Amino acid sequence: MALKVLLINHGAALMTKRLGTLLGAAGIELVSVEPVLGAIKEAEGKDGGADVFLLSVGDFGHDSMDVLAYLKEVCLKKNKPLCVMGYEKELAEVEKTIPNELIAKEFTRPFDVTVISETVQSLACSGFEPKKREENILLVDDDITFLKMMQSLLGRIYHVTAVCSGEEAIEYIQMGHTAELILLDYDMPGMTGPQVLEKLRADSRSAAIPVIFLTGKNDRDSVMSVMSLKPEGYILKSTSQEDILTSVARFLKTASALRRS
Repeated sequence: MALKVLLINHGAALMTKRLGTLLGAAGIELVSVEPVLGAIKEAEGKDGGADVFLLSVGDFGHDSMDVLAYLKEVCLKKNKPLCVMGYEKELAEVEKTIPNELIAKEFTRPFDVTVISETVQSLACSGFEPKKREENILLVDDDITFLKMMQSLLGRIYHVTAVCSGEEAIEYIQMGHTAELILLDYDMPGMTGPQVLEKLRADSRSAAIPVIFLTGKNDRDSVMSVMSLKPEGYILKSTSQEDILTSVARFLKTASALRRS
């Protein structure tokens, strides 16, 4: 089966034709679709889907956020490379929905179609594995199924240590380890999430480590109870994997920017 690149692009017929010629010479099929969610899903559902997504950013119209959310989901779950083309401001807008770590390559205008072709060829043939960032995340949850899911999800991009109790989390810190973020289950047997947070804040070694609660309760009283403990945030366990990843990436990016300022 021939390798396939799915170009999501509005207009730019000359670039599409030139890119199709270059990729075709390398035995790679270029399929061009409008940035409309239905059209993208239909193209992705044919013949095993795309090997590489190539998104030309611009004024999508009303479908834009749905398109980005879909691409993030597909690239995350199927480990497919995504390349994005556009002006720097447009690329920055994309990164608000799709973490930079999931984007294999960004091309800024004016485009060099030959460079784009060579990059896409390499990705189509060899695939893409996100480069791990330097941040360490400590994941604390007594639900083993959820713990493994989160470890697999975040472990593609970050260095993740997973423990299944509050006691183990405290022991991990007391052994001299640290983290750029602790994702902490709110309801746990033994030492609860709030009790863990209290101990972390009381220890000079961990007082400054940001903590985000993971909770399965989304009613107003439960949320207010969580936030009254003054964590850096909370994430509902019912949140989609893609949105969890985006929330963590956005928080760490903001925290890093604040440290540098």
